Parts: sequence; structure tokens; C-alpha cells
Amino acid sequence: MRPPPYEPEVAAAIHNTAFKGLSPLNLRLALANHGKLGPAFQAMAHVVLFQCALPERDREIAIIRTGALTRSEYEWGMHVSIYADKCRLDAAQVRELTGSTDWQALSPARWTDKERLIVRMVDELHHHSTVSDQTWQSLCAGWPQEQVIELIFASSFYHMAAFFLNSAAVPLEPGAERFSAPLAQAKVPA
Repeated sequence: MRPPPYEPEVAAAIHNTAFKGLSPLNLRLALANHGKLGPAFQAMAHVVLFQCALPERDREIAIIRTGALTRSEYEWGMHVSIYADKCRLDAAQVRELTGSTDWQALSPARWTDKERLIVRMVDELHHHSTVSDQTWQSLCAGWPQEQVIELIFASSFYHMAAFFLNSAAVPLEPGAERFSAPLAQAKVPA
């Protein structure tokens, strides 16, 4: 994290937040170390979170699953803390979304077919860096093409964010949810 003093544009980026209450301040402080990428990162996050047509619950299922698969406690914890209740994701759903090893293990009683498809998409992106033709066709049958692109961008952007958060060891925000065992923050084995 970059300590002060800050140039005026860096200070503006640090204090620029759309969140009330819990806010990703430590992330903004870490991003302050790069004058071009930091603001670009924040701009893209703003588009993904606040300017897309994709339903918020769909987006957050993709992001929370991505945070769990990348073992990014910061990312996962912030999105669970800020959005789970707002998106009507109960504790059992968050546990299942976080702890299941495969989208097929998700309980059909807790998830709609479309929600299970979102998790399938995230799993395929994470494990194969693409989606199958069948998944693509199913996504296009369930959402307008613009929202399919938004789903892929939500998972992909937060996959990249997890790489930065994990590598830069951005400190967890006070008050954000934490992983429960056996899930743990990513680290390179010794």
C-alpha cells in the first residue's frame, strides 16, 4: 500500500468510492502505486458493478464463485459482505457456492438452472480459460448477448483482480467476511 503524500489525481482516486459503509479502501491504496493502471482498474470495476444491464444477483454469483476458486479472501469477503444479503444469497447458498468443487454439486433446490449455469460458466473459465460450445449456447438462450458478455467480464475481471489482490497481499478490510476452513487465502506452496 502506498503511504501519503499523494498527487492530487491519486488522492482523488483513493477517496473516490461508490460504496457506503464497507468500502475497498485498502485496494484503492494498493492501486495508488500505479498512476495509470490504478484508475483504469477502478473505472473498469465501476462499469462492471454499476453500469451493466446484468441482474445484480447473477453478477454476484459469478464474482463470489470466482473469488472462491481463486482463493482471494479479500475479493470473496468484500462481495459476500456487501452484496450477499442485497442479492438474497443466504448463508447456505454462500457456503455451497464457495465450497462446492463442481457446479454439478450445487443443490437444484437452492439454485435455478440459470444460476447453476452461471457457476458452470465460472468453473469452465477458471479451469479452461474458455467456455464450452454447449455452455455458450445455453448462456445465449438465457440472457441477451450483451448480458452474456457482462457475465464473462464479471468473472474475468474479478479473476484478474484476484491475481492482483493475492499477489500484492492487499490487507483485508475490517468488517469484511472471512473464509471458513478448509478454504484459505491463496499462496504458493513452499
